[in-house]
Amino acid sequence: MIASETDKHWKTGYVSGSFDMFHIGHLNLIRRAKERCDHLVVGVLSDEIIVSMKNKWPVIPLRERMEIVSSIKYVNEVDVTTEPLLNKITAWAKYRFDAMFSGDDHINDGWAWEEDDLKALGAELVFFPYTKEVSTTRLQELTLPPKASGADKARKIDAFTHIFPFDKVDKGERIVIYGTGSIGKQYARQLSALDFCEVVAFADTYSKTGDTFNGTKCVTPEELTGGETEYDRIVVASTTYFSQILERLRALGVQPERIV
Repeated sequence: MIASETDKHWKTGYVSGSFDMFHIGHLNLIRRAKERCDHLVVGVLSDEIIVSMKNKWPVIPLRERMEIVSSIKYVNEVDVTTEPLLNKITAWAKYRFDAMFSGDDHINDGWAWEEDDLKALGAELVFFPYTKEVSTTRLQELTLPPKASGADKARKIDAFTHIFPFDKVDKGERIVIYGTGSIGKQYARQLSALDFCEVVAFADTYSKTGDTFNGTKCVTPEELTGGETEYDRIVVASTTYFSQILERLRALGVQPERIV
């Protein structure tokens, strides 16, 4: 349903998005949604979902994005959009919204495939005009530095399944790679071939003091905060256990900005 085609007002509305580098397009969507409902629930995509959907980390971390959205006067409730909640029926079961709002740029991209199922539950999909003049991607292109030198060469070195996050690390930094599996090996090979960063150590949840990996010392997570290893950044080389590793490092007192 196009919002301009009806003057209908709903009790509970729901809208979900990344809201990274919050801009006027985000505000327009939230404001228009609130104008059409009494109670507006806003879902903020987790960092991990943004990575899986857009193949890049958000500029603003989840906690700060949620704080920004929650401070907006049009928002009544804020929640984290985890992977199960990407399914509109699952989201409806949690929030029991009467209308789910979105920009009209999603009308023809397959995003609305659950529309009939929502209608059967008494909920509607409502589309507002997309603010074409601005987007998070465009803001990133204008304000962030380009990917680090050599990042595009990694794919030419070998048939890597995983490319090191060159855009999150500065050239010459001292790196600890957390993960002693195939991803960790691939990251190390790319850094070595491009002479980009120094891998000072590997870390692993099950490593023991004195272990080595790929010819480099392997340290325990606890040793990362003990001062024995000097490093600039920890790069997590795991997709399956990324959240658990992140939680453990933060619990050990590692500053979030030092974790990639």
